[in-house]
Amino acid sequence: MTAGGRKQLREVEISPGILAHASGALILRELRTILVADVHMGYGWAQRRRGQLGPVHDAGVQQRVQALIDELNPATVIFLGDVVHAPRPSAQERALVEQTLQAVATRVEIIAVRGNHDRSFARDYPDLGIRVVEHWQGAGLLAMHGDHLPLAPPEERLVIGHIHPAIGVRDDAGASRRIPAFLVGARALVLPAFSPLAAGFDVSEGLPRGIRKLCGPGGIEVIAATGNRAVRLPARL
Repeated sequence: MTAGGRKQLREVEISPGILAHASGALILRELRTILVADVHMGYGWAQRRRGQLGPVHDAGVQQRVQALIDELNPATVIFLGDVVHAPRPSAQERALVEQTLQAVATRVEIIAVRGNHDRSFARDYPDLGIRVVEHWQGAGLLAMHGDHLPLAPPEERLVIGHIHPAIGVRDDAGASRRIPAFLVGARALVLPAFSPLAAGFDVSEGLPRGIRKLCGPGGIEVIAATGNRAVRLPARL
């Protein structure tokens, strides 16, 4: 398969210059910008602090972010809320988050949109010098985390994360799994969680009324993001 063919498998165009990527990132081609939602760095260590005794891991978050930058060569990465999992980090959490973001910051501009899990991000990581905002605007989009939504429909198309949309599938052996998915409505886009540790909300079982209303009139398109491929599903919600 040619490089162009591989690229087509990994990206689905939502509208001109705006693409869903197999990783769960949203690509804004003209701005050389990517948005990733719900990375939840430090998840494993935060769960250990809360009494979970299983193995501590973060599913290679740093490697996944670096691989995405290698592939897409963006100028800016926007973390669309919940860049970290919990406030008041332990020493291990702090080291993981700081090492990851410092490595990324040597290659691209970082903007962090505040999410409900990282309300204390600027206080907990003051030395990183990362720009933290309540929302971001560009390319005709208004991007915010999604735990709080505008009272009136914005003029721009809304982009949110927060709900971790996924689509439930079952293989021939009967095993089930949830594949992260983009939701594409006339007025809003919902991004999947970038962290593979987030189980996801199975949208095939129905959508919260507020999310359906937010997406606007007409059906809602689903684009599955398997990590290797981005696939536009034939059915709409």
